[in-house]
Amino acid sequence: MRQIIMTVAMCGVCMVAAVLYASRRSDYQVVEVYVCEEGQVLAEMLAKTSISRQELTVVSYCTCEGVDQGLKKEVKKMKCEPPKDMVYACTCVGRTGY
Repeated sequence: MRQIIMTVAMCGVCMVAAVLYASRRSDYQVVEVYVCEEGQVLAEMLAKTSISRQELTVVSYCTCEGVDQGLKKEVKKMKCEPPKDMVYACTCVGRTGY
């Protein structure tokens, strides 16, 4: 269990370091979006496709976390109707150019 926690922590540190390094070069940007979906994996895919070629030219990855249902008003790009009514706050990293 301890080894899993350390591995996850190290991956998190590496991801943050990579984003900070890339942002210094002005290649990468971070975009936050709220989406409604059934599950986290689907939310990450939906966030990636909804941001791709709109806010960001190339989306590297999106990470989503479930949030309070009161944040449904923050969802701008789709409807929150069952079964896709769980609200996720997604952070996407990508580039604005090729």
